[in-house]
Amino acid sequence: MTDLSATAAQGAPIPTADEVRDWPYVRLLAAMRESNLPPGGLDTVRRFAVELSLGAHTRVLHAGCNSGFLSRELARRTGCTALGIDISPDMAAAANARAESEGLGRLVRYEARDMRDTGLPAESFDVVLSGGALAFVIDQPRAVEEWLRLVKPNGLVANSELWYHAEPPQKLLDKVSELIGVPVPRYTRDHWMDLYDSPRLQPWVSHDAEAGARSDTEVERYCAEMVAVITREWDDAARAALYERLLGVFLTFNENMKFLSYTFFAYRVLPANSEPLLYV
Repeated sequence: MTDLSATAAQGAPIPTADEVRDWPYVRLLAAMRESNLPPGGLDTVRRFAVELSLGAHTRVLHAGCNSGFLSRELARRTGCTALGIDISPDMAAAANARAESEGLGRLVRYEARDMRDTGLPAESFDVVLSGGALAFVIDQPRAVEEWLRLVKPNGLVANSELWYHAEPPQKLLDKVSELIGVPVPRYTRDHWMDLYDSPRLQPWVSHDAEAGARSDTEVERYCAEMVAVITREWDDAARAALYERLLGVFLTFNENMKFLSYTFFAYRVLPANSEPLLYV
Protein backbone atom coordinates (compact mmCIF):
# COMPACT_ATOMS: atom_id res chain seq x y z
CA MET A 1 0.00 0.00 0.00
CA THR A 2 1.04 3.60 -0.53
CA ASP A 3 2.67 5.48 2.36
CA LEU A 4 -0.01 8.11 2.85
CA SER A 5 2.15 10.32 5.03
CA ALA A 6 4.78 10.58 2.30
CA THR A 7 2.17 11.09 -0.40
CA ALA A 8 0.43 13.85 1.50
CA ALA A 9 3.68 15.58 2.39
CA GLN A 10 5.19 15.76 -1.08
CA GLY A 11 5.43 19.38 -2.14
CA ALA A 12 3.20 20.59 0.70
CA PRO A 13 4.33 22.50 3.81
CA ILE A 14 3.39 21.16 7.23
CA PRO A 15 0.24 23.08 8.30
CA THR A 16 -0.36 24.89 11.56
CA ALA A 17 -3.28 24.09 13.83
CA ASP A 18 -5.09 27.28 12.76
CA GLU A 19 -4.66 26.40 9.08
CA VAL A 20 -6.10 22.93 9.67
CA ARG A 21 -9.13 24.40 11.45
CA ASP A 22 -9.74 26.71 8.47
CA TRP A 23 -9.35 24.08 5.75
CA PRO A 24 -12.40 23.62 3.48
CA TYR A 25 -13.71 20.10 3.04
CA VAL A 26 -11.90 19.52 -0.27
CA ARG A 27 -8.58 20.47 1.29
CA LEU A 28 -9.25 18.11 4.17
CA LEU A 29 -9.88 15.30 1.69
CA ALA A 30 -6.66 16.10 -0.15
CA ALA A 31 -4.70 15.81 3.09
CA MET A 32 -6.31 12.46 3.92
CA ARG A 33 -5.73 10.73 0.56
CA GLU A 34 -8.48 8.35 1.66
CA SER A 35 -9.29 5.39 -0.60
CA ASN A 36 -12.76 5.87 -2.05
CA LEU A 37 -14.54 2.54 -1.68
CA PRO A 38 -17.87 2.20 -3.51
CA PRO A 39 -21.17 2.00 -1.59
CA GLY A 40 -21.12 -1.39 0.08
CA GLY A 41 -17.34 -1.35 0.52
CA LEU A 42 -15.24 -4.42 -0.19
CA ASP A 43 -18.32 -6.61 -0.58
CA THR A 44 -19.33 -4.45 -3.55
CA VAL A 45 -15.79 -4.67 -4.97
CA ARG A 46 -16.11 -8.46 -4.80
CA ARG A 47 -19.51 -8.33 -6.51
CA PHE A 48 -18.06 -6.28 -9.36
CA ALA A 49 -15.32 -8.88 -9.83
CA VAL A 50 -17.52 -11.98 -9.57
CA GLU A 51 -20.85 -10.91 -11.06
CA LEU A 52 -19.21 -9.24 -14.08
CA SER A 53 -16.85 -12.21 -14.67
CA LEU A 54 -13.83 -9.92 -14.84
CA GLY A 55 -10.55 -11.42 -15.96
CA ALA A 56 -7.45 -10.85 -18.05
CA HIS A 57 -9.67 -10.75 -21.13
CA THR A 58 -11.79 -7.86 -19.82
CA ARG A 59 -11.36 -4.22 -20.79
CA VAL A 60 -12.98 -1.98 -18.15
CA LEU A 61 -13.87 1.71 -18.01
CA HIS A 62 -14.09 3.08 -14.45
CA ALA A 63 -16.26 6.20 -14.72
CA GLY A 64 -15.79 8.80 -11.99
CA CYS A 65 -12.70 7.06 -10.64
CA ASN A 66 -11.73 9.57 -7.92
CA SER A 67 -8.58 8.10 -6.32
CA GLY A 68 -9.03 4.89 -8.34
CA PHE A 69 -9.34 2.34 -5.54
CA LEU A 70 -12.11 0.33 -7.22
CA SER A 71 -10.34 -0.18 -10.57
CA ARG A 72 -6.96 -0.86 -8.94
CA GLU A 73 -8.44 -3.49 -6.65
CA LEU A 74 -10.33 -5.13 -9.52
CA ALA A 75 -7.15 -5.23 -11.62
CA ARG A 76 -5.20 -6.64 -8.69
CA ARG A 77 -7.75 -9.39 -8.07
CA THR A 78 -8.79 -10.33 -11.60
CA GLY A 79 -6.04 -9.20 -13.99
CA CYS A 80 -8.46 -7.03 -15.98
CA THR A 81 -7.16 -3.91 -17.70
CA ALA A 82 -8.87 -0.65 -16.82
CA LEU A 83 -9.03 2.99 -17.79
CA GLY A 84 -10.27 5.27 -15.02
CA ILE A 85 -11.62 8.71 -15.85
CA ASP A 86 -12.38 11.64 -13.57
CA ILE A 87 -13.39 15.24 -14.20
CA SER A 88 -10.47 16.38 -12.00
CA PRO A 89 -6.97 16.32 -13.54
CA ASP A 90 -5.47 16.35 -10.04
CA MET A 91 -7.46 13.27 -9.06
CA ALA A 92 -6.44 11.41 -12.22
CA ALA A 93 -2.79 12.27 -11.58
CA ALA A 94 -3.04 11.11 -7.97
CA ALA A 95 -4.69 7.85 -9.08
CA ASN A 96 -1.88 7.20 -11.58
CA ALA A 97 0.70 7.78 -8.85
CA ARG A 98 -1.09 5.28 -6.60
CA ALA A 99 -1.26 2.71 -9.41
CA GLU A 100 2.48 2.99 -10.07
CA SER A 101 3.34 2.79 -6.37
CA GLU A 102 1.25 -0.40 -6.06
CA GLY A 103 2.83 -2.04 -9.13
CA LEU A 104 -0.37 -1.86 -11.17
CA GLY A 105 0.69 0.63 -13.84
CA ARG A 106 0.70 -2.06 -16.54
CA LEU A 107 -2.98 -2.83 -15.89
CA VAL A 108 -4.62 0.50 -15.02
CA ARG A 109 -4.22 4.12 -16.04
CA TYR A 110 -6.19 7.26 -15.31
CA GLU A 111 -7.16 10.27 -17.42
CA ALA A 112 -9.05 13.53 -16.90
CA ARG A 113 -12.26 13.15 -18.91
CA ASP A 114 -15.94 14.02 -18.50
CA MET A 115 -17.98 10.81 -18.14
CA ARG A 116 -20.84 12.50 -20.06
CA ASP A 117 -18.66 13.15 -23.12
CA THR A 118 -15.49 11.11 -22.94
CA GLY A 119 -14.20 11.47 -26.50
CA LEU A 120 -13.35 7.75 -26.44
CA PRO A 121 -14.12 5.38 -29.35
CA ALA A 122 -17.51 3.68 -29.40
CA GLU A 123 -17.75 0.04 -28.31
CA SER A 124 -14.23 0.05 -26.88
CA PHE A 125 -14.94 -1.59 -23.49
CA ASP A 126 -16.36 -4.90 -22.30
CA VAL A 127 -17.59 -3.33 -19.05
CA VAL A 128 -18.32 0.21 -17.89
CA LEU A 129 -18.68 0.56 -14.14
CA SER A 130 -18.88 3.17 -11.43
CA GLY A 131 -19.00 3.20 -7.66
CA GLY A 132 -21.17 6.03 -6.41
CA ALA A 133 -19.80 8.83 -8.59
CA LEU A 134 -22.97 9.31 -10.61
CA ALA A 135 -24.82 10.76 -7.61
CA PHE A 136 -23.12 14.14 -8.02
CA VAL A 137 -23.23 14.32 -11.84
CA ILE A 138 -25.43 16.90 -13.56
CA ASP A 139 -27.44 15.35 -16.43
CA GLN A 140 -27.15 11.74 -15.36
CA PRO A 141 -29.09 10.36 -18.38
CA ARG A 142 -26.43 11.83 -20.65
CA ALA A 143 -23.74 10.01 -18.67
CA VAL A 144 -25.58 6.69 -18.94
CA GLU A 145 -26.05 7.15 -22.69
CA GLU A 146 -22.32 7.74 -23.04
CA TRP A 147 -21.60 4.57 -21.10
CA LEU A 148 -23.89 2.62 -23.43
CA ARG A 149 -22.08 4.06 -26.44
CA LEU A 150 -18.76 2.84 -25.07
CA VAL A 151 -19.80 -0.75 -24.28
CA LYS A 152 -19.39 -3.52 -26.82
CA PRO A 153 -22.53 -5.45 -27.83
CA ASN A 154 -23.40 -7.92 -25.06
CA GLY A 155 -21.16 -6.03 -22.67
CA LEU A 156 -22.18 -4.90 -19.20
CA VAL A 157 -22.76 -1.61 -17.39
CA ALA A 158 -22.67 -1.73 -13.60
CA ASN A 159 -22.95 0.65 -10.70
CA SER A 160 -23.40 0.89 -6.94
CA GLU A 161 -25.34 3.88 -5.62
CA LEU A 162 -26.66 5.16 -2.30
CA TRP A 163 -30.29 6.05 -1.63
CA TYR A 164 -32.38 7.00 1.38
CA HIS A 165 -34.56 4.22 2.80
CA ALA A 166 -35.81 6.56 5.54
CA GLU A 167 -36.23 10.32 5.78
CA PRO A 168 -33.32 11.91 7.67
CA PRO A 169 -33.83 14.98 9.86
CA GLN A 170 -33.49 18.21 7.91
CA LYS A 171 -31.01 19.48 10.49
CA LEU A 172 -28.72 16.53 9.68
CA LEU A 173 -29.01 17.09 5.92
CA ASP A 174 -28.19 20.77 6.41
CA LYS A 175 -25.10 19.84 8.41
CA VAL A 176 -23.89 17.38 5.77
CA SER A 177 -24.51 19.94 3.02
CA GLU A 178 -22.53 22.53 4.96
CA LEU A 179 -19.61 20.13 5.35
CA ILE A 180 -19.37 19.06 1.70
CA GLY A 181 -20.27 22.45 0.23
CA VAL A 182 -23.15 21.23 -1.97
CA PRO A 183 -26.76 20.17 -1.31
CA VAL A 184 -27.10 16.53 -0.34
CA PRO A 185 -28.72 14.50 -3.16
CA ARG A 186 -31.80 12.72 -1.77
CA TYR A 187 -32.23 9.81 -4.16
CA THR A 188 -34.57 6.87 -3.86
CA ARG A 189 -33.99 3.37 -5.19
CA ASP A 190 -36.56 4.03 -7.92
CA HIS A 191 -34.49 6.97 -9.14
CA TRP A 192 -31.58 4.68 -10.00
CA MET A 193 -33.76 1.97 -11.51
CA ASP A 194 -35.61 4.50 -13.68
CA LEU A 195 -32.32 5.96 -14.89
CA TYR A 196 -31.40 2.59 -16.42
CA ASP A 197 -34.85 1.86 -17.82
CA SER A 198 -33.89 1.43 -21.47
CA PRO A 199 -34.88 -1.05 -24.19
CA ARG A 200 -31.15 -1.51 -24.79
CA LEU A 201 -30.62 -2.94 -21.29
CA GLN A 202 -31.44 -6.32 -19.78
CA PRO A 203 -31.19 -6.79 -15.99
CA TRP A 204 -28.13 -8.85 -15.11
CA VAL A 205 -27.87 -8.72 -11.31
CA SER A 206 -28.91 -6.55 -8.38
CA HIS A 207 -28.28 -6.53 -4.64
CA ASP A 208 -29.77 -4.23 -1.98
CA ALA A 209 -28.46 -3.64 1.53
CA GLU A 210 -28.28 -0.98 4.19
CA ALA A 211 -25.20 1.20 3.95
CA GLY A 212 -24.01 0.17 7.40
CA ALA A 213 -23.31 2.88 9.97
CA ARG A 214 -20.51 2.23 12.46
CA SER A 215 -20.40 2.79 16.20
CA ASP A 216 -19.02 6.06 17.57
CA THR A 217 -16.09 4.09 18.97
CA GLU A 218 -15.23 2.76 15.51
CA VAL A 219 -15.42 6.27 14.06
CA GLU A 220 -13.15 7.62 16.78
CA ARG A 221 -10.62 4.84 16.19
CA TYR A 222 -10.66 5.43 12.44
CA CYS A 223 -10.00 9.16 12.87
CA ALA A 224 -7.18 8.51 15.33
CA GLU A 225 -5.55 5.98 13.01
CA MET A 226 -5.87 8.29 10.00
CA VAL A 227 -4.25 11.14 11.93
CA ALA A 228 -1.42 8.85 13.03
CA VAL A 229 -0.72 7.88 9.42
CA ILE A 230 -0.70 11.31 7.79
CA THR A 231 0.70 13.60 10.51
CA ARG A 232 3.97 11.96 11.49
CA GLU A 233 5.93 15.18 11.03
CA TRP A 234 3.25 17.56 12.37
CA ASP A 235 3.34 19.22 15.78
CA ASP A 236 0.92 18.16 18.51
CA ALA A 237 -1.41 21.15 18.07
CA ALA A 238 -1.87 20.57 14.33
CA ARG A 239 -2.35 16.86 14.95
CA ALA A 240 -5.05 17.53 17.53
CA ALA A 241 -6.76 20.05 15.23
CA LEU A 242 -6.91 17.49 12.42
CA TYR A 243 -8.37 14.86 14.74
CA GLU A 244 -11.13 17.23 15.86
CA ARG A 245 -11.94 18.15 12.24
CA LEU A 246 -12.07 14.53 11.11
CA LEU A 247 -14.12 13.43 14.09
CA GLY A 248 -16.71 16.13 13.49
CA VAL A 249 -16.97 15.25 9.80
CA PHE A 250 -17.18 11.49 10.16
CA LEU A 251 -19.54 11.45 13.12
CA THR A 252 -21.89 13.54 10.98
CA PHE A 253 -21.45 11.32 7.93
CA ASN A 254 -21.96 8.23 10.06
CA GLU A 255 -25.23 9.58 11.43
CA ASN A 256 -26.40 10.15 7.86
CA MET A 257 -25.44 6.58 6.95
CA LYS A 258 -28.11 5.29 9.33
CA PHE A 259 -30.75 6.45 6.84
CA LEU A 260 -29.02 5.14 3.71
CA SER A 261 -29.12 1.92 1.73
CA TYR A 262 -27.34 1.06 -1.50
CA THR A 263 -28.03 -0.98 -4.60
CA PHE A 264 -25.38 -2.82 -6.61
CA PHE A 265 -26.76 -3.47 -10.09
CA ALA A 266 -25.63 -4.47 -13.57
CA TYR A 267 -27.24 -4.61 -17.00
CA ARG A 268 -26.44 -6.42 -20.22
CA VAL A 269 -26.20 -4.10 -23.23
CA LEU A 270 -28.14 -5.45 -26.18
CA PRO A 271 -26.70 -5.40 -29.70
CA ALA A 272 -28.66 -3.64 -32.42
CA ASN A 273 -31.65 -5.58 -33.75
CA SER A 274 -31.55 -8.12 -30.93
CA GLU A 275 -34.27 -10.69 -30.58
CA PRO A 276 -36.81 -9.81 -27.87
CA LEU A 277 -36.84 -11.82 -24.64
CA LEU A 278 -39.86 -12.00 -22.37
CA TYR A 279 -38.55 -13.79 -19.27
CA VAL A 280 -35.27 -12.13 -18.38
